[in-house]
This record gives sequence, structure tokens and C-alpha cells, in this order.
Amino acid sequence: MTYWITRLAADEQASQTASGIIANQKSAEAASKIGFKELHYPRFDAGMLQNETVAERSQHLEALTAGVLPGDIVIIQYPMWTNNVAFEREFMDYIKNKKSAKTAALVWDVLSWIYDDRERDYSKDPSLWMLSRVDLVIAGNPKIAHRLREEGKVTPPILSMDSADHLYSGALADKKFEKKLFHVTTGVNANMVNNYTAKTPFYFIGPSPEVKEHRDNIHLLGQMQVEKIPSFLDGGFGVVHYAPHSKYKMQSYGAYKNPQKLSLFLTAGIPPIVDSHSAHAKWIAEQGVGIVLDDLNEIDQVLEKLTEEDYRKMLTALRPWQKASQTGYFTKRACMEAVRILELDFTDTLTEQKMDKEVE
Repeated sequence: MTYWITRLAADEQASQTASGIIANQKSAEAASKIGFKELHYPRFDAGMLQNETVAERSQHLEALTAGVLPGDIVIIQYPMWTNNVAFEREFMDYIKNKKSAKTAALVWDVLSWIYDDRERDYSKDPSLWMLSRVDLVIAGNPKIAHRLREEGKVTPPILSMDSADHLYSGALADKKFEKKLFHVTTGVNANMVNNYTAKTPFYFIGPSPEVKEHRDNIHLLGQMQVEKIPSFLDGGFGVVHYAPHSKYKMQSYGAYKNPQKLSLFLTAGIPPIVDSHSAHAKWIAEQGVGIVLDDLNEIDQVLEKLTEEDYRKMLTALRPWQKASQTGYFTKRACMEAVRILELDFTDTLTEQKMDKEVE
């Protein structure tokens, strides 16, 4: 029996800057360290897939999954980022039915919720109903697991990953006690820049074509390769907030997901700042590893009360979480739990069983 995890092959630019692809590749790397084989597939052109026949797409599927045998376990990182619903459905069905393998979906994003923040029945949306085609769903955290069940009507058992990883083994800068903020993004949101009125210096890492003007304490550092960011972050705090966006509903959806920027800040060893709606706010506050703050414009008052000793205590509390993120702990644990559930039928770590125990 072989354990597999999918890995998207993308160009160097996307692999260094696109958060979804970074999460995919980092998790595949982490899983490979505990014996999983990587099931590589290219970032197919969506138009090409749409113009192909089912038989032609089946040839792609057979070539991609040739090594998968009956009884194997395949963790499919989802979405697959092919932008072709038919192919992704066929991929899932092919592995489960044609290959007779057990399947789990490791869910990074739910595309419907990126574009729609209404409370409604999402069970007929492709990004949700496809998750009912696998044997197990690995959700980012308990909060999104609950929403998958309630609004997405996702039917398979759900396991919570709890947090994400950002594998890194390079050098890190010594952390200085400096009252400054960092935000890493694939595109600087002009609303976030314009709405920020505090005096604390704010550094943005990412392209910023939408930003035309900004205050003097805003620093636009431009795009940076993801592998260089952890060593660059030399102190201060990492901001995980989402500002209103004209196209995406990230301000509401961000409260459910495992942000890759959060994992990046943990790996770099700087305390994160999240809002109280974040799925991670409770443990960040309880563990004393960061700041929970709903309005970033109140950061001056918060940092005014913070001493260097307070900051050093945060860094000390952060170290176990830093090591966990750096070494892929959350991915490894989720993958091994998936094997335990699918092979041995253990259910004690599923989200609903864990919630029942907490109620008791």
C-alpha cells in the first residue's frame, strides 16, 4: 500500500508568489518527509481541458495516476487550481472509482466563499459539492469545518488540520523590539493602505499597482520571493487582517481560512496580529504568541503599553509554534490522522466527535 499526496507543478514565479500554490507545494514537501509519495500534475490550461473530449482527458488521468494501485490512499489538495470543474471532478472520481483508492481532500480554499459572503445553501456550488465525492475531508480548522457541514452540506467525515505550515530551514534574523508592522500579500489592497491612519510604520511586501498615494509611514517594499521573506522579517509584528476588496470577499472569508501569511509569520518568528473573528484568535491569545485586534488603527495605543520584556515573552511563547510551522508538523499530523481514519476506521479525532467531547 502506498500513500500519496498531490502536488501542483507550476512555474517559478507562481511557486514563489501565489499563496495557494505555495501552500500546496509546502504541504506536499512536508508529507513526503513521512513517507507520502508526491502525485505530480501540471497546471493544465483550462481552455485546453474544456476543448478536449472525456476520452482525451481520461488519457491524462491514466498517465498522471499510473502508479496508484487499489487500496492506496490519495490526499488530493483542493482546489487543484486547473480552473476546470469537469477535469477536477473526473480526477477525483478516477482515483476513487477507477483506481479503487481511498481519497481525502485537503481543503485550502473554497472558491464560492471567496466571491460570496452570504449565508445560504452552497451545496449545489461545484466548489462544495465536489467535496462530497471523497472519503474524508481535511478542513483548515474547526470553524471552517463547521461551515462546510452546515452551509456546504459536505457529507464525508471531516478532520481539522487546525493550522497550516510554512516549511523553512534557512537563516533567520535576530528579532529586534521595534514597533512596526509587516503585511505579505500577492497584491497590496489599496483600501488597506488608505484606511490605515495609525502612526506605527507599516511595511507591505507584494506588488502594489493599485496604490497611487500613501502616507509617509507606509512603506511599499514590492514583491519578494517567498523563500527570502522569513530571513527579512527582523522584528515587529505580522498583520493577518483583510481589508474590503472590490472583487473578493476576503474580509469575511478570511475569518474561516488558514492564511498562508499567518504560517509565514510563525515560521519567521514574529508575533502575528489577527482580528477577533479569525479562526486562530483564541489560541493566539491563550498562548500569548501575538495580538488580537479588530481595528488596526488602534495599534499605536496597544504598542504604547507594550514593553521590550512583553515582546520577548511573546517571542519565547512563539518558539514551539515556529518550530511546528517550519517543520511541517500540522501537515504531517493531518496526513497521519487521515491514514488512521481511512485504514483503521478511528473516528475520535474527527471534528464532530471532538466538539461532542468538549460539550461533555
